Amino acid sequence: MKPTVSLAIFAALLLPALLAGQNDPTTYPAATELGSEALKRFDTQFDEQNVGFFHVYADPNVDPKETYLLRGQPMSEVAMALLPKKWKKKAKKLQADVFAAGAIRGMNENLYLVRFDGTGEDRIEMFAIRGSKVKHLKTLALMRKNGTQLKQMDTFITDVDGDSYLELMTLERGSPKQEVFVMTRPDRKWKKTTALDAPWDSAELFDPSVEK
Repeated sequence: MKPTVSLAIFAALLLPALLAGQNDPTTYPAATELGSEALKRFDTQFDEQNVGFFHVYADPNVDPKETYLLRGQPMSEVAMALLPKKWKKKAKKLQADVFAAGAIRGMNENLYLVRFDGTGEDRIEMFAIRGSKVKHLKTLALMRKNGTQLKQMDTFITDVDGDSYLELMTLERGSPKQEVFVMTRPDRKWKKTTALDAPWDSAELFDPSVEK
């Protein structure tokens, strides 16, 4: 009988802990496994970027001698085929050259930065591999010229609150709007928050008029 009692006590102690782990909002999904050869080839297109206070901006005129960390390499046909249909249509509409601009480490997954170098419009978009598909997560940077009008949005990727997870700081030209986004758990979606005090004094928009 003693072993039975011991097992019963052990089970009683273990069960609440297991249930707590299932409901713990800080629990993250397991690391993404790349199941297909195509997804593996998509992943290898992107060089890893180091993130400290990473300024993500769209440069409409990338000089060959310029140090532009998001220059990237042209996306292969295999990688392009895996992009969501909306973004393949967007690339065609913009007559854009598309580049694998870099990858950063997210919550047990890589976050892929894709650069669209289009006619009159340039963008940096963030994607991730979820299951067997490449999913769009967020627009990080935009540069659109219409005559004398310029629409611009930049993002700074950094760890705002020191919890070892990245946040996004976004700002727009001609607008007082400054927003911070955190990745929710466990669904891994970017959500706006007002709970963090971001270092806005250190964040400046890229100026395309300045000679490099």
